[in-house]
Amino acid sequence: MFSQSVPSDCRARRLRPRAFTLIEAALVTCIIGVGVLAMLQLLAAGTLSNASGAELTTGINLAKNVREMMFGLRFADPTTPTHWGAETGEDLASYDDLDDFDGLAFSPPIDARRRTLDDYANWQQSITVQTLDLDRLTTVVPDGSMPSARATVTITHNGKYICNLSWLAFDTATD
Repeated sequence: MFSQSVPSDCRARRLRPRAFTLIEAALVTCIIGVGVLAMLQLLAAGTLSNASGAELTTGINLAKNVREMMFGLRFADPTTPTHWGAETGEDLASYDDLDDFDGLAFSPPIDARRRTLDDYANWQQSITVQTLDLDRLTTVVPDGSMPSARATVTITHNGKYICNLSWLAFDTATD
């Protein structure tokens, strides 16, 4: 058989370990950089989503505080049932019926025991109470003219809308 001899300088080039070239190192750096950037964007999106979820949870809890506070109240004041809104001389501590809270806003908000939550100074609870047509609960009628109402609490944080919570109330004393 024929044997070919390889020149000694070629053999030395083949056996010598190769190092990364500058272009290969730059390509690897770019590929890793793109991956790291994608991970940073993912972390940023997750952080924003988490903050938004926490803000919504706080808003819902503040709205539920108002609902719990108003849950056991009468529909209308027993002494002046035709009067809409707070009666003369009433304040937050003495509100005793639903319509007393119509048009009120609390900033900082209050809890279910009517105590101010000073740690939430940038939050606001706005309350509306609207009388509804008993036969069409989506139709708003003049205040106090029917034995059904919708109470709505709107929560804002730093002036930005967060959520609202609505529920229906009926005057069970009127049949």
